[in-house]
Amino acid sequence: MKTTNRSLQTRKVTSVIAFISCFFLPGVSVAAAEPSAAKTSLVAAASSRLWLAGDSTLHPFTINATKFEAAAGLDGSFAAGSAEARAAVLGGALKSLSLSVPVADLKSGDAGLDKNMRKALQQDRAPVIRFTLADYKTAEAKDGSLIVKARGRLAIAGVEKDTVVEGACRFGPDGLEVTGANDVLMSDFGIKPPTMMLGTIKTADKVVVHFDLKLKASDAAPAVK
Repeated sequence: MKTTNRSLQTRKVTSVIAFISCFFLPGVSVAAAEPSAAKTSLVAAASSRLWLAGDSTLHPFTINATKFEAAAGLDGSFAAGSAEARAAVLGGALKSLSLSVPVADLKSGDAGLDKNMRKALQQDRAPVIRFTLADYKTAEAKDGSLIVKARGRLAIAGVEKDTVVEGACRFGPDGLEVTGANDVLMSDFGIKPPTMMLGTIKTADKVVVHFDLKLKASDAAPAVK
C-alpha cells in the first residue's frame, strides 16, 4: 500500500513539473499573440513644397517654408499611391494629419520683410505654426483626383482656431500628392500685417497658403529639410 501511495505522489509531481515547463521553458509558445491593427504612416518627401503668397502697397511677395514637417496616418496597410489607399481615404481611413512649420524657416529673400514677418508672427512665444486634423470629408473631382476637406486646429502666433483646409489628392506610382491653396487672414489670428519703411509700405491682411506635398511611406522618404 505504501508503495502505491509513493508511486501516485511521484506521478503527481512529474505532472506538475511538466505543466510548469510548458510555460517557462525557452522556445515553448504558450499562446499566439493577438495581431496588432495594421497602419500606414506617411511623411512628406524632400521634394514637397509649401509657400505663402501675399501683396503689399509696393509689390506682391512670396515667402517659402524652407523647412517643415508633414505626416499622415491611415488605418490599414497600403502602398502610398495605390488604388487601395485611395479607396481607404475615400472610406474614412485617414486618422491623422499634421503639419508643422518653424517661423524661423519662413524666408522671402528680403531680410527686412522676413524680420517684420517673424515679429508679427510672434516667433519668440509661438515659434511653430501647426495644423492638426480633427475630421475630414471627401469628394470625387472631374479630373480623377480626390478632394479632401480637412477640418482641424490651426495655430499661428499663439492663437488656435478651427479651420478647413482643402486639397486635391492624386494617387500614383510615385506616391500620394496633395496640392492646394487656401486663404488665411492674418487678423483672424490677432496678427497686425507687417509694415516697412516707417509704415509707407503695408502688406495686405490676406495671404494665400500654397502646398504641394508628396507623401510616401515613413520608412522610405525623409522629412522635408
